[in-house]
Amino acid sequence: MNSALWALRRDSSVVVMLLALVLGVAALTSVAFFVDRVERSLVLQGAALMAGDLVVEQGDPIPETWMEMAGKQQLRLSQQILFPSVIFHQQRPVLVQVKAVDGRYPLRGSLQVDMPEGTRQTGPARGEAFLSASLQHKLGAEMGETLPLGNRKLKVAGIIRQEPDQGGSLFQFAPRMMVNLEDARDSGLLGAASRARYRLALAGEAEPLGKFRSWLEQRLPRGTRLMDVNNARPEMRSALTRGKRFPELAALCASLLAGIAILLATRQYVQQRLDSIAIMRTLGMSGWQALAFHLRRLTGVLIAGGLLGMLVGYSGQFLLSLLIGEWFGEHLPQPGWRAGFLGLGYALVLVMGFSLPSLLRIRQVPPLRVLRRELQLPDRRAWLAWGVSLSLFVGLVFWQVQDVRLASLMLILLAAIAVLSVAGGALLLWLIRPLRQLPGYWGIGCAALTRSTGLTLWQLFSFCMGITLLLLLAVVRVDLLNAWQHSLPERTPNYFLINIQADEKASLAHWFDQQGIAYSGLYATTRGRLTQIDGRTVKAEDYADEQTRHLANRDFNLGFSDTLPTDNKIVEGVPWGQGNGFSVEQELARRLGLSLGSQLSFDIGGRLLTAPVINLRQVSWDSFNVNFFVQANAALMADLPIAYIGSAYLDEEQAAALGKKLAADHPAVSMLDISAMIGRIRQIMDKGVLAVESVFLFTLLAAVLVLMSAVQITRNQRATEIAVMRSLGAGSNTVLGSVVVEFGLLGALSGVVSAFLAGAAGQVLATRLFELDTHWNPLLWLFGAGGGTVILILFGLLVMRKLLLTPPVEVLRSA
Repeated sequence: MNSALWALRRDSSVVVMLLALVLGVAALTSVAFFVDRVERSLVLQGAALMAGDLVVEQGDPIPETWMEMAGKQQLRLSQQILFPSVIFHQQRPVLVQVKAVDGRYPLRGSLQVDMPEGTRQTGPARGEAFLSASLQHKLGAEMGETLPLGNRKLKVAGIIRQEPDQGGSLFQFAPRMMVNLEDARDSGLLGAASRARYRLALAGEAEPLGKFRSWLEQRLPRGTRLMDVNNARPEMRSALTRGKRFPELAALCASLLAGIAILLATRQYVQQRLDSIAIMRTLGMSGWQALAFHLRRLTGVLIAGGLLGMLVGYSGQFLLSLLIGEWFGEHLPQPGWRAGFLGLGYALVLVMGFSLPSLLRIRQVPPLRVLRRELQLPDRRAWLAWGVSLSLFVGLVFWQVQDVRLASLMLILLAAIAVLSVAGGALLLWLIRPLRQLPGYWGIGCAALTRSTGLTLWQLFSFCMGITLLLLLAVVRVDLLNAWQHSLPERTPNYFLINIQADEKASLAHWFDQQGIAYSGLYATTRGRLTQIDGRTVKAEDYADEQTRHLANRDFNLGFSDTLPTDNKIVEGVPWGQGNGFSVEQELARRLGLSLGSQLSFDIGGRLLTAPVINLRQVSWDSFNVNFFVQANAALMADLPIAYIGSAYLDEEQAAALGKKLAADHPAVSMLDISAMIGRIRQIMDKGVLAVESVFLFTLLAAVLVLMSAVQITRNQRATEIAVMRSLGAGSNTVLGSVVVEFGLLGALSGVVSAFLAGAAGQVLATRLFELDTHWNPLLWLFGAGGGTVILILFGLLVMRKLLLTPPVEVLRSA
C-alpha cells in the first residue's frame, strides 16, 4: 500500500491508472450491489404470487418435525389445506374447492377481501367463510347467509377480491371458498378419501431458507412437491426470468466496459515504464528484480483502488436506491456482499492478470534500449499469462451473471468485436495507405493512422467495444424492453373458463359474439399422466432435479386441436396438421429428454393413448392465452372424456354478466379470475425496465472512460508528432484538421462495425435469450456511424487541444 501511495505523489501515470481502477470497480460494484437489491425485490414479487418463499405440498398432514425445524431456522410459516367438497344451498348441491388457511396467511403478497365494514387483509376467523366472486354468482348467496361445510355452519363474511396464490392452478374446476383452518379440521371432511392437499408455506432470509430446503429434500416422501419462484407457474417464471436477465445484461455491459478501461490504462502504464526499466538495467538491476518492483507497485494500486472502488460503489448504490428505490417497492432488500467480492475479483484479474503479460516483457528489456528502442518479442510465458488471464476473465463473467446462455452470448459478442475490429482496421489501413501522399491535413491524418499499426488496431478494438455495448443498451434495449412490455398488452386475457362441456360450446360462443367480446376460442382438453417414454416406464427418481421429478409425477392437461394457438411457434419438426401425434413444449422436451419420434403414452382415465412426438414448440406462456405443454391432433381425442377451456379479457361489467349467465345456464362451468397475477407480472416488467434504465447511467460512464482511455493510448506519440509539425511551421488549423481526419476515420469505421454488431447481438438476445420478437432498428446506423464519428472527433480534439497549448520545445525535450 505504501508503494502505491508513494507512486501517487510522484507519478501521474499511476494516478491515471488508479483512477481508472477506482472508477471501473465503483461502476461494477455499484451496479452489482443495486442490481442485487433489485433482483431480490423481483424475487419477492414472485414469492408474492405464491404467498411464500417456499411452499411444500403433499397428500398427508405436514409432520410436526418439519415445522419444528423451520422454527429453529427462524422461518415464518403458514399452514393451508385444499380439498374439494360439495355444499348445499337452497336444496342444490354445488361443487367447491375449499381452501383452509391459518391466521398467518399470506406470508407474501396481499389478500384483499370486500366486507360490509370495509376491506380485510387477513384470513377468515372461526365461523367465517370468504367466497370467490364466481362462487357468489353461482350460489346467489348474500352477506351474512349461512353455508354448511360438513359438521360446521359458516357465515358468508366477505368476497375475495385479491388472493396472492389464486393462479397456482388453472385447472381447479370448482370455484373457491376460503375458511379458517380449525373449521376445516372440525368439519369431519378430512378423512382418508378426502383428496386433501396439505401445504406448508415458509418465508425468511435466503440462507436459513436454503438450509431448511436442503434438510427437507433428504426427507421428502414420494408425491411431495417443493415450489418456489423458479418452478412456479410458467407464466410467472417467464416474467421473473426476463426481469432478472435485463438488469444482468446491463450490469455485464457496464463491467465489461470497466474492464476494458482498466486494461487500456494498465497497458499505457507499462508502455511508459519501458525506458526507465532500461536505465535501471544499465545500473545493474536484473530483469526479475525489475519485474518484482513493478509487481509490488501494482499490488499497492490494486489494494488501494479495489477497496476504494468497492466503497464508492457501495455508497453509490445507496444513493441510487434513495433516488429511485421507491420505484421497486416500499423497501429494497439489503444487498449481499457477493458484489463486493466480485469487484475485488475484477480488480485482481484485470490489474494483475491483464498487466502480467506486459510486465513479463519488462524482464526482457535489454540495457541497450537506452540507446535503441528495441524490445524482444514476449516468450511463451507471456502468452501463457494471457491465456490464464483470459480464462480468469471468462470465469469471472460466468460467476457474475450466473446465467450460462447470457454469459456465453456476451463472450461471443466480445470475440466478434475483436475479430471484426481488427479485420476492419487492417482493411482500412490498407485502403488509406496511398492517401498518405495527399497534401495538407488529409495526408497527415492518414499517415498518423498507418504509422503505428498496432496502436491503431488497439484503438479500434477499444472504440468498437465501447460503442457496441453502448448501442446495445442505448438503442437495442429500447426495442427489447418494448417487445417485452408488448408481450403482455392491456387487453391480455384475465379470465379462464374451465370445464365447458361439448353441448355448451355453441351457447357460450354465441354469447361472446353477441357481446362483442374477443376470446381465445374453446380448446378441447383432458388430464392424463405420462406413463411411458419409448416403452420405458416413467419414474420420478430417474431424474436429477426436483422440477423434472415433479413433471414426471404430475398429471398433464393435454390439448386437442388441429390448429395451434397463435403465439405458439414450431421450432423443430413437421408443420402442425401433417400427421397425427404430439406437439411438445421445447423446455419440457429438454427436461424429459424427448426428441422427434419419441413415443409417449398417457394414462387417461384408464385408457392408454400412445403417439409419437412430431414437433417441438416454443410457447409464450406470459401471453395468458390457452396453452398446453403437450398438444395432440383432434383425431386422437376420439372416445376420450373431453372438456373445453377458453380465455378472454373481461372488464368488471362483462365479468359480472358472464358470471350470471354461467350461474343460470352453465352451473358446472368455472370462471377463474387471474387479474391479480397479470397485475403482479406487469409490476415485475415495469420494475425490470426501471432497473435497466438506472443501470444504463453507469454503463454510460464506463463507456466514456473506455473512449477516453483509448484516445490516450497514442497521446505521447501524437504529442511528439504535433511538436515536430509545429516546429516545421504547420499551423493550428492543419494540426486540428489532421486530428479530425484521423479520429473521423476511426469513428466512422468503429460506428459501422458497432452498429452491425449491436443489431445482430440484439436480434440474438431477443430471440434466443429473451424469446421475444423484435426488428432491426435503422437508428442503429445513424447513432453508430454518425454518432461514433462525431463523438470520437470531439474526444480527439479535447485531448489534442492541450497538446497545442504546450510549447514544442518542452515536448521534444521530455521525449
